[in-house]
This record gives sequence, structure tokens and C-alpha cells, in this order.
Amino acid sequence: MLKRLENTNLHHLVRLIFLCGLCASMVSCGFKLRSAVELPADLQKIFIVGSVSSELVRDLKNSLQYSATIVKQQADADAILSIVQEESTNRTLSVDSNGRIREAELQYSVTYNVKKANGDTVIDNDTLLLARDYINDENDVIGRTNESNIITRDLKRDAAQQILRRLHALSNK
Repeated sequence: MLKRLENTNLHHLVRLIFLCGLCASMVSCGFKLRSAVELPADLQKIFIVGSVSSELVRDLKNSLQYSATIVKQQADADAILSIVQEESTNRTLSVDSNGRIREAELQYSVTYNVKKANGDTVIDNDTLLLARDYINDENDVIGRTNESNIITRDLKRDAAQQILRRLHALSNK
């Protein structure tokens, strides 16, 4: 019984030492959890102009709510973030000997601008272009469609994060 108790205590001690070492290595490499993006003082109330059904607009609203106030009326805003254009395209990268698509590339581009409430332009029609390529498996039609949808969704999330980083960079100027 005493030996079993010693093994259990030793096991807990080894776990504790491992967890402490893991935490220390994560802190020393600079790892930190994502937090709210710090925005300039004059961009604390933002009105977003874009399609109500746009996943990008939804992602921007979700991400910005931790850093700024998303206002419902343009008159209440310090700044207006306008999504001018969104476009998704699919491009063939390679085909097999039978002419079937083997590799494709999904591209997502978004053009946006940011203006202050007084009309001053902060960011003027900046365009982001994101692209991901994938292998087109002819034997897995359902999986191919799902992969395409997942990649498109990821591209839109990435675009929202890049816009947020661009807004954050304005606070360092």
C-alpha cells in the first residue's frame, strides 16, 4: 500500500514538473493568447458598411467588438469602415492527361476603406488578395466541395484579421 502511494505521489510530481517546464518554455518563446486589438483613440466607435449577409462583415463585427464599439447609426461613429468589394475566384493550376483539374487555387479579394466621421480618409481603397491552393481529388466529390467551402471561409477570416492588424498599425503612427 505504501509503495503504491509513493508511485502515485511520484507520478503527480513528474506531471507537475512537466507542466511547469511546458509553461516556462511557452512563456520564454513569446507565446501569448490573442487579445483585443488596440485601436487608435479616434477609431473607438466604428460603423461598418457592407452586405448584411457577408461573412467578412460578420467576422469584422465579431472581432472588433473586443476593441471598439460597433455602432448601429453612421452618425454615432468616429470612423466608417466600408467594404467596397468582395470577390472569390477559382483558378486551375494543373490538369491531368484527361483534362481533369488536379490542382486548383481559390482567391479571395476584398477592397475596403476607412474614413473618419469628418470625412478625412484614413485608409483609401486598400485591396487584400488572399490565395490558397488545393489538390482536387476526383474520387472524393463531396470532400472536394467541403474543402473548397472551408478554404473560402478561412480566407474570409484571414482577411478580417488582416484588416484588424492594419487598423492596429494606425495606432503606432
